[in-house]
Amino acid sequence: MLGRRNPQGSLFEAHAWPHRVPADSFYARLGAVIEQLFSDDDLAELYCADNGRPSLPPSLLSGILLLQYYDDVSDAEAIARLAFDLRWKVALTLGLDFDPPHPSSLSVFRGRLLEHSQERYAFDRLLAVGRAAGFLPEKVSLLTLAPAASAGVDTPPNWGPGPCKTPTRSFAKGSGAC
Repeated sequence: MLGRRNPQGSLFEAHAWPHRVPADSFYARLGAVIEQLFSDDDLAELYCADNGRPSLPPSLLSGILLLQYYDDVSDAEAIARLAFDLRWKVALTLGLDFDPPHPSSLSVFRGRLLEHSQERYAFDRLLAVGRAAGFLPEKVSLLTLAPAASAGVDTPPNWGPGPCKTPTRSFAKGSGAC
């Protein structure tokens, strides 16, 4: 059964209190348009209309997946950030006392999206609403070339650090470098 977000809100919603999340950050801008961005009714077809317990609201899960992709974190880390990161609470207009779901809820939700060919829902809605709100450009570049490549020098694109960690990060976490 389709679960829905409570439109009443909470006295403890993060965006209602003074906070240090910059107003021009992605998180604050997302929080300003989150109600226009995702609607529970958009994904009602993913759920049985009259059977079972109410689900977690698909609008909330879509927002979590979007932030998870933006921050490039695992399911467990996404749920941890949902519990402790004020930026995520502001972006999703959640209360400071919000009790996050289990990390497996995200993989189950992704499975439902894939099953109904809705895997691009959150991304497509972000592009449409973000462009209309003016905080996303009309054209987004996914690959940046190294400065030498733009000057005509034959170099490969700058793909970032790749699968190898820097020695400082790998030793700090107690794992090998490569």
